[in-house]
Amino acid sequence: MGTVSGVAFFRAKCPVPPREQAWIEKMLRWSADRFGDLPLRRRVVEPTDTFLSGAYIGAKRDVLRIVGEVREHLGISADRVEVELAADEELPGEIGETALFPVKRSWVAGHYQQREGRGLIRIDPAQTRDRVRLVAVAAHELCHELLLGRGGVPGADGEDHEPLTDLLTVYTGFGVFTANAAFDFRAYNGGAWQTRTLGYLNEAMFGYALACYAWMRGEASAEPAWARRLDANPRGYMKQGVRFLERDVGTTLLSGFEPLATG
Repeated sequence: MGTVSGVAFFRAKCPVPPREQAWIEKMLRWSADRFGDLPLRRRVVEPTDTFLSGAYIGAKRDVLRIVGEVREHLGISADRVEVELAADEELPGEIGETALFPVKRSWVAGHYQQREGRGLIRIDPAQTRDRVRLVAVAAHELCHELLLGRGGVPGADGEDHEPLTDLLTVYTGFGVFTANAAFDFRAYNGGAWQTRTLGYLNEAMFGYALACYAWMRGEASAEPAWARRLDANPRGYMKQGVRFLERDVGTTLLSGFEPLATG
């Protein structure tokens, strides 16, 4: 993933292509219509929040505690979902692709399905070593429950369901986690390097989605404090997106949306 060009900032260009821009804006407005503006009014969850404090060794009880706190923040009652740990090879195979999101994954971090009238979330134990990454996986899988549980949302199980689930993590306040987890580049095994991706939206798409989210919250005139918790790339794309919206919001699909009042 390339870094963001400073020239692009000054030109206030949208950080994503027009088709992806239109989809992000359309589906964020859809999220506001479907789930109301309460998610916009709640605090943005940050890696410094209390549910990430305290001892953590990745034991099952630790995992269930953190997933439970993500669930509570999303307003999902405990009787709606159950959580299991399942190794990658036990989870469904490679994720498919769509025309808009031509990405594939050779492994799956988590999986959501419905079983006996409840949502079942299965998480690969490899994702539990890093509690920040665990929050990202839990938020994504629990957003499946928001879209598909208890009768679901009409049309929410279409071909863009998985990227819509990623986008919903932004709208519900977990975008710092999912954006930071979108791309991972680290050393392992004594100096070799490994790259990993998580989810369907790339860093630029997360960055623009977060810019739109901040604008909808009435926060786009100055960088919100929570945005400082973003990694360099998604934060850079978000800043570029904010500059673009400040110049061109009247020509985007967000035109006519009334941001929340600040103060």
